[in-house]
Amino acid sequence: MAQAPRILLIDTEAVVRGVIKVNLRGRLDVSGAQSIDATFSRLAGARQRLIVDLSRVSFIASAGLRTLILAARRIAADDGRMVFLLPDPSVESVLIASGIDRIVPVCRTVPDAVQAVSLGDGDDDPFPDKPLVFTLQVARTPQGLRRIGAWVDELGILTNLSARCEYALRLCLEEAVSAIIAHALPMPGANADLVSLRLIADPNQLAITIQDQCASFNPLAIDEADEPAPATEGALGIQLLRQHARDLAWSRVGLTNRLAMTIPR
Repeated sequence: MAQAPRILLIDTEAVVRGVIKVNLRGRLDVSGAQSIDATFSRLAGARQRLIVDLSRVSFIASAGLRTLILAARRIAADDGRMVFLLPDPSVESVLIASGIDRIVPVCRTVPDAVQAVSLGDGDDDPFPDKPLVFTLQVARTPQGLRRIGAWVDELGILTNLSARCEYALRLCLEEAVSAIIAHALPMPGANADLVSLRLIADPNQLAITIQDQCASFNPLAIDEADEPAPATEGALGIQLLRQHARDLAWSRVGLTNRLAMTIPR
């Protein structure tokens, strides 16, 4: 079996009038994304309806996701459309895991792709102002905390976050989960090794829920000690969280600690 080239190859072809198919072959990693950025920027700026053929892309990383989603958003802003065509299974799994497939449709055949980019003649918005839901489950370890940072990178691309909002999201998630890692205690009979995150993104705010099954632990109480003692590192972290998030609330639901918050966009 021939291996995909290390250098990403790109060419375009007209499918029907007004619809361009972009054929990619290789790896959409950092160097691959850099090699096609200029072409995608030009195509997106031409208000084309694009079919991006991913059938011969063997690998995709966050840099490649960013290139594709930025092009799709620029095309949508000019009443165009973009779809993916027949991605390799490994690539499709990344599209699904990152949530991009909910924003840019995945088509199985060229006729279906042509119909999708032509649907409504551009009147339908492929980036509707309706909530998008994202979830992540990580180990309650420093390694899991690093995975949250990568997740925020992906969310920044998928939901078009401003730099201010992305910073606030990263800070709040990392401070809250850091407190759980440092202070929450495992409880017999419960799965205390994982932390679950759920984010609902709408045009006005990000609604976040963080859950774990440790013994009862309220991270918001770290900075609420009555005695005037010097602030600990954990207390400082929660104070930062309070500065950037709204509607902070903790509850104990059965065996689950649940921390909820919102971040304005």
